[in-house]
Amino acid sequence: MAARVPPQEDLGGPDAAPSLELSETFEEFAGAPSIAALTQLAREVVSDPTYPTVRAWTRRGRGAVGCFPVYTPQELVHAMGLLPVSLHGGGESIEISHADAALGSFLCSISKSTLELGLTGRLAPFRAFVFPYICDVSRNLEGIFSRAVPGATTHMLHLPQNFRSEGTVPFLVAEYRRLIAKLERAGGERYRPERLADSIELFNRQRTEVARLTAVKRAQPGKLTLTESYLIRRLGGLIPREVHLQILERVHAELAARPNRTKDAIRVLLVGPFCEQPTLDLIELIEQVGCYAVDDELLQIYRWYDRVDPNGDPLENLASAYVRSTIDIGVRATPTTKGEAILRRVEAAGAQGVIFLTAKFCEPALEDVVLYRRALDRQKIPYLHLEFEERSAAYEQSRLQLETFVESILFD
Repeated sequence: MAARVPPQEDLGGPDAAPSLELSETFEEFAGAPSIAALTQLAREVVSDPTYPTVRAWTRRGRGAVGCFPVYTPQELVHAMGLLPVSLHGGGESIEISHADAALGSFLCSISKSTLELGLTGRLAPFRAFVFPYICDVSRNLEGIFSRAVPGATTHMLHLPQNFRSEGTVPFLVAEYRRLIAKLERAGGERYRPERLADSIELFNRQRTEVARLTAVKRAQPGKLTLTESYLIRRLGGLIPREVHLQILERVHAELAARPNRTKDAIRVLLVGPFCEQPTLDLIELIEQVGCYAVDDELLQIYRWYDRVDPNGDPLENLASAYVRSTIDIGVRATPTTKGEAILRRVEAAGAQGVIFLTAKFCEPALEDVVLYRRALDRQKIPYLHLEFEERSAAYEQSRLQLETFVESILFD
């Protein structure tokens, strides 16, 4: 029996009025006087479930597209004059009161809170939603959203899993063309290859600047906290990419003058939170107990490929970049290489241990943990496994586990 989605008229509006209003030019971000001020603003934006950046963008009649993690060709969305926005659920900001009517109990928090946002009107400013087929939950969300958010265009993006076939790139190009047709019907501009080439260059620059931020965190982890790094990167999926580039350039300028405040801490690799995101409290706790997160999977929008070739057919180049990417996480079916992949990442980051931070009921991430642990056990690399949910509030047990993990490495 199909799950019943409550009619919109039975739901009312959002539980709370919008708490943050931004200018249409996003000058608040460019004008932030320091990293501290910027991250405070970012914290407010991330915590507001009414998507203030989208409301500001659409005030002039411009369109926005919600992109469910992990992978959507956001360059393509941008090239059609639409704002690609990463949907990471409702976090700690909302109570689940309607989504349970359409989704089962033992499913990840991000699926429920994202649907709750749609059912309660918080996603009304969006014209379209894209759900990549990364798991059964994301696949079903597309169908549910087509009924739950009247008037919005929905699309399920099929992603290839056979990366050796000659037909893989043409298949993905065909999938992109299906998406293009949907975006044009949703009010996007007509697809033009030259516009996509320009967008690819813009996103290449964004990835380069984010990679510089990651390099600073790896080489001098005391210059930038994990929370600062996370919030700065999180903004990149919520605001125009041109504005995010300005922010990143200013952040790098300030970091150059910041001291590297060292402390007794271990270097760790965070693995697992590639879709649902942990709470900011949990992110802060990891470094509070004595960990430097020198590499992480907290956000994947910048990591699918280093650079896309803007020359030639940009649509084919975009597909080739995805297919040839060396990234190795749960949504890519490469079980024979995952063990070696995590060992390479540990070595590249100079990590002393690994923290598996996985969302409850996330089968792709939990299945990978088994493969990763086998490889780490062989090399005697210590690791800790923690599970989380969006609305987790008590971290006493997590704190104790983290402190024990840190002490076992520091005093080994």
